Amino acid sequence: MQSLKKRSDLLIEEIEDEVVIYDPRTHRVHHLNPMASIIWELFEVCSSPKEIAKEIVDVLKTDSSTVEKDVQETLKQLQVKGLLE
Repeated sequence: MQSLKKRSDLLIEEIEDEVVIYDPRTHRVHHLNPMASIIWELFEVCSSPKEIAKEIVDVLKTDSSTVEKDVQETLKQLQVKGLLE
């Protein structure tokens, strides 16, 4: 997953604490919940899922194993939806 990046042709809008993504290839709109939105934003500046999880754990002071699992699952879903390349 470390070699993945956000697709450059996506239209992205932040609305309050959520991210809305329009995919011009499929004409689908994706609404990311607050946690997925954080992961989406961190994906651009962190080099790995582990680093994303560490950033979230540091801020939220929560269980790292749960966060790592959530990050992996979220990135997997973003990839399945074709939002990452």
